Amino acid sequence: MKKVLIITYYWPPAGGGGVQRWLKFAKYLPEFGWQPVIYTPENPDYPIYDETLLQEVSASVEVVKCPIWEPYRALRKISKTDNTISAGFIRTEKKVKFSTRVISWIRGNLIIPDARRFWISPSTTFLVNYLKDHPVDAIISTGPPHSMHLIAKKVAKKTGIPWLADFRDPWVNMDNADKFQMSSFTRNIHARLERSVVKSAAQVVTVGWHWSENYAKIRGKKVPVITNGFDHTDFENLNYPKESRFILGHYGTFGDDRNPQALWDAIEELRKEDPAFARDFYLELVGPTDVEVLDSVKRMPFADRLLYEAYVKHDEAIKRMKQAAVLLVIINQNSNQEGRITGKIFEYLACDNPILGVGSPTSDCARVIHEAQAGEMISFDDKKGLKAFLQKAFEERNASNKRNSDVMIYSRKHLSRLMAAELDAITSL
Repeated sequence: MKKVLIITYYWPPAGGGGVQRWLKFAKYLPEFGWQPVIYTPENPDYPIYDETLLQEVSASVEVVKCPIWEPYRALRKISKTDNTISAGFIRTEKKVKFSTRVISWIRGNLIIPDARRFWISPSTTFLVNYLKDHPVDAIISTGPPHSMHLIAKKVAKKTGIPWLADFRDPWVNMDNADKFQMSSFTRNIHARLERSVVKSAAQVVTVGWHWSENYAKIRGKKVPVITNGFDHTDFENLNYPKESRFILGHYGTFGDDRNPQALWDAIEELRKEDPAFARDFYLELVGPTDVEVLDSVKRMPFADRLLYEAYVKHDEAIKRMKQAAVLLVIINQNSNQEGRITGKIFEYLACDNPILGVGSPTSDCARVIHEAQAGEMISFDDKKGLKAFLQKAFEERNASNKRNSDVMIYSRKHLSRLMAAELDAITSL
């Protein structure tokens, strides 16, 4: 059994989507000859916690920890507020506090590449010493936060151990770059750091095809795509009672750059035209949701049909997905939307319920939905198309599923096989 050191900031009890990818790889990599050793902070400052995920960490997985100094803790004391930078920039109040704007500017222009940069130097020293007595065959860094890549780069250079950089999200083209108020000077620093990582790692992988093409241009060679996925064991023997309500459900972070007003209007038109739809329809939003999105829904006549919870445990989220009539995925309206594949889409596929995507029909997310024959991706402003999809889904809600595609290519076990093959390749050079 070979060993791989995985440098990750997010690890249980962290909640949210960022922890799932490597929690599941750590579960299945041993089946393909690789024993994970997790390196993660001893005292992290996670925005979301989910203690139930600790149950999914195998007893055979070694977890190594080192203290981290978190600037957000200090900034909270200085600003005398709990409101720093939330996961996904989700606002709970319409007016952004001055202290929050200041913190965002500091984060964007003075703390480079991210708030975990102060862990780079102590982690490098710690790991170089640790690896002398606990050798591994390969190193993996996963970002964001992209400071993890800079730790791995330094450790790989000092030890000569082959290193794979995993980009769950892009670096320079991150979703929320504009909200950090970055100067062009700062962006150039990020671009230089990103290029140094992409060019110096023994291998680079990412989660979508558009981002793969972008990194291949920097790297000068092919960058493999290993998407996010679903754990098939999470969906075994789930026999929940069939909902009589027609629930359109969104599960996960819902930012203001995803607010689909055309969809809300389409829902209301269909309610006016179809009494049965009006009787049975409910909108379920589970996950941190921006105040602008909630206000948009609450202004609609169907506001009394809103079911909202800011966070539920992962197993409860799966239960809600399974019981929904239609699963809603919305792509951020920003510069990297073509490459954006939200992690929830793969668990949606495992639920085997119709998927309504709102966003670019040429995006990577649209590709996943189309190839799986799981639903449709419809443009943000296509009210007619959105209405037609919902009407058809409502009429066919009791019909048997006729999907012919094999969604198991997105199972965590299959994806772990692909990751193991990349590790085998860089260690055989």
